[in-house]
Amino acid sequence: MSEQRTVDPSQVIPFVEKFGYALGDFASNLFWMPFILFGNFFYTDVFGISATAVGYMLLVTRIWDTVIDPVVGLVADRTRPRPGLGRYRPYLYWFALPFAVVCSIAFFSPNLGPMGKVVYAWVTYTGFCIVYSLINVPYSALMSVMSREPGERSSTSFFRMIGAQVAGLIIASGLMFFVAKFGGGNEQSQQQRGFFIVMTLFALLAMVCFLVAGKLTRERITPDLKEKGDISKDLKNIIGCGAWWLLFLVSFFTIAAFTLRFGVAAYYFKYYADPEAVKSWGLFQGGAVSAFFTLGTISALLGVIVFTFFAKTIDRKKMYYVLILSSGLVSIYFYYIPKQNITTIIATQMLFSFLTGPTAAILFAMYTDIAAYIRNQGASASNGLVMSAGSFAQKFGWAIGGSLTSILLGLAGYVANQPQSEHVQQIMRFMMSWAPMITCFIGAFFMMLYPLTAARMVQVTKELAEKGLN
Repeated sequence: MSEQRTVDPSQVIPFVEKFGYALGDFASNLFWMPFILFGNFFYTDVFGISATAVGYMLLVTRIWDTVIDPVVGLVADRTRPRPGLGRYRPYLYWFALPFAVVCSIAFFSPNLGPMGKVVYAWVTYTGFCIVYSLINVPYSALMSVMSREPGERSSTSFFRMIGAQVAGLIIASGLMFFVAKFGGGNEQSQQQRGFFIVMTLFALLAMVCFLVAGKLTRERITPDLKEKGDISKDLKNIIGCGAWWLLFLVSFFTIAAFTLRFGVAAYYFKYYADPEAVKSWGLFQGGAVSAFFTLGTISALLGVIVFTFFAKTIDRKKMYYVLILSSGLVSIYFYYIPKQNITTIIATQMLFSFLTGPTAAILFAMYTDIAAYIRNQGASASNGLVMSAGSFAQKFGWAIGGSLTSILLGLAGYVANQPQSEHVQQIMRFMMSWAPMITCFIGAFFMMLYPLTAARMVQVTKELAEKGLN
């Protein structure tokens, strides 16, 4: 059943505002995507610490980081609205500069011993995770108060994902090129210098984008100010919401599918794929791995754009279910592609990315539905806490998927910049194919159980209006 189109003109979000909101995700993904696509590779082959050290660092810091998101959500929900700004937009101004500073130093490679490098990586990466939460959780919650209409929120979420995919395209196609250009080559010391310069420039760009996003967006809904004593009640409402838990599990397994393949891709092309076939993709700076990321990101962006046209009229649950099941089936094929057939590997990734591209937009729009659903059930507005689940699930999936890449490679005997054993190569093949397929299918199963269909949300929106609630 399709969703009703917006009937209240005061709740329509103009194109310029949607564009402004998308700049926030563009800024975030200038750093989210480098860690997803090249994070493991950066820490092992550029920064210079072992794969197992990287794996355990990512596992511990990312799991601990997931605790931060609900805390930030609770604090954001209790922030006193500023006149002309609202409750969530001020965070874009407050943390734009700290975000830029921390993101820059996270990609600096100091001349330290092995233990010193590990400590520096732990501290700076943890700092990145904290400041990312402080700006991204309120940014996500902002979408829930930009309009009370589900269709408008869904459309805005797709704009958000376009911003994210554009940033991803820049990272996939240009990061290693810019690193080599600014660093002066592809030697380890040159890559260290290149990463720091490039990511510092990206940090400045991200800061400007966050500030512009704050300037162009608007909060149309102003929930009642929360009291400190409401925290336990808010947590109880969230914990007792089955739809919230189901969507958390869906999000977790979706992100895990992406991070498993993305985390191993750079290793896969460097150590498993046929070297001569890889070199034949020299049209792309960085060869086949750059083509893999670049064309995959373009396909994901096209997927988001195509499905944007259906954002207001199609049942999001059905859309996600079909997309993620199809993605899982496509993922299996990676295992059977000969390592000489780079063109087929890249084409398969393009299809996978086209199908999975819209899924993040669907999930974030669904979180705004949960915020409305809980409100309709009699709870106070908890947009920040509810939306923190999106970041929470992302980071948890990222923690497990990303850390497993390094841990499995390390346990299999991976040594950076050396020929790899057959066992290590088979682990790479598994993480490119069967592992993402399994997580996609599990995500589809939990989505099948999700209760908030388009028809149900039309009724929730109507009931909220009748009660005079935002």
